[in-house]
Amino acid sequence: MTPLSSSLRAIARRRIAPTRRTWGISSSTPASSASSARCHSSLTEPVDQSSIIAPRSELNAAAFDSHYSYAHDASTLRSLWSDREPVRPHAVSPQRTVPRHNPVPRPPYASAGRVLPSLHPEQILIHSAVSAERMSAAARLARRMLDYTCSLAKPGITTDEIDRQVHQRILREGAYPSPLNYAGFPKSVCSSVNEVICHGIPDARELTEGDVVSFDVSCFFGGVHGDNCATVIVGDCEEAEERDGFDDGENSGVDAVETDKDGINREGLEYDWRGLRHKSLAALSDREALTRISSRRLVRAARESLIAGVDACRPGACLTEIGAAIHAVSDAYGYGTVRKYRGHGISEDFHISPFVKHYRNSDRAQLRPGMIFTIEPMLTEGNYECEEWDDDWTVVTLDGGMAAQFEHTVLITEEGVRILTLP
Repeated sequence: MTPLSSSLRAIARRRIAPTRRTWGISSSTPASSASSARCHSSLTEPVDQSSIIAPRSELNAAAFDSHYSYAHDASTLRSLWSDREPVRPHAVSPQRTVPRHNPVPRPPYASAGRVLPSLHPEQILIHSAVSAERMSAAARLARRMLDYTCSLAKPGITTDEIDRQVHQRILREGAYPSPLNYAGFPKSVCSSVNEVICHGIPDARELTEGDVVSFDVSCFFGGVHGDNCATVIVGDCEEAEERDGFDDGENSGVDAVETDKDGINREGLEYDWRGLRHKSLAALSDREALTRISSRRLVRAARESLIAGVDACRPGACLTEIGAAIHAVSDAYGYGTVRKYRGHGISEDFHISPFVKHYRNSDRAQLRPGMIFTIEPMLTEGNYECEEWDDDWTVVTLDGGMAAQFEHTVLITEEGVRILTLP
């Protein structure tokens, strides 16, 4: 994901966002040709979908609150924040490395950590069919690695140990972990706990039951990057069966649980986004149960905002419609949506145009078939304002509220949109 100021820094097919500092369309080249093309963007006017999105999300939020007898208000949230120990920096082990003898292809920044500026900063890449398939392969691998990462998040394990295991797994798959040494980032995964919004560095802190953790997992595979992110609540779900990651069937993963005809996801209230059943709250104290419910609500809203953002994608649509859709969901749930960090185009380079804002904005770029970019909303319980730790990476909420993030990489097609980061 890329910040708005400084420089750079997860619905299958439908018709219907590190450097620390900085993480087109009129071409005659058809998207089905063998080569991709870079071109300047055309401008178009947005279609306002808020009258459809907002009422649906308000119904979903109300259904959740009714199910759990939960009252979402600022005083309750501030009280819960005061109960929780803030996340503090812990010891960080030496930077991960890739053995010299390992033949895995590396991105240009892998050795020195230097990210070169784009040669075409104002242009958008239109992927050919061949390029789109390469991107799809990298994105599918990134998704499998994300599922694996989330499966490791259990009470007692450190985020550094998760990073170590994921690092080794990505290398075994013949890929390079994209975050590693990107502008000097020392690890292979971004792990953001509780009030950490993004770019958290895996460290020696042990995860505890109830932690809200976002994992941003990206891979450089076949000469291109795949990028996605998801949030889990540690220890909140029944154990999945022993298996290598999660099932690849159409009912697995981020879009596993469907909604009723009226758009309200009732049965899914007992499950997380992976289709894993939430544990009973009976064993928790009243205060602990309230915190857990609040966390489930936030994670649920963040995932719903991603789906709304993807749903806004179609050829001819306006880029700003994505941010407006996400903002409508965050408003319906009473959350903030982070302004400073954005989704981004992606290919051989990790972060390129177009840059996708997750809030209402005036961007007028027209979406065209062949565009590939990430949508990665970050929702906060309270205010969307954030700050960066002295490590120049870790981004936290200013008010101490929890944050949750989901991300997909998507391809605009002639018919609509295709999510590339599916198992």
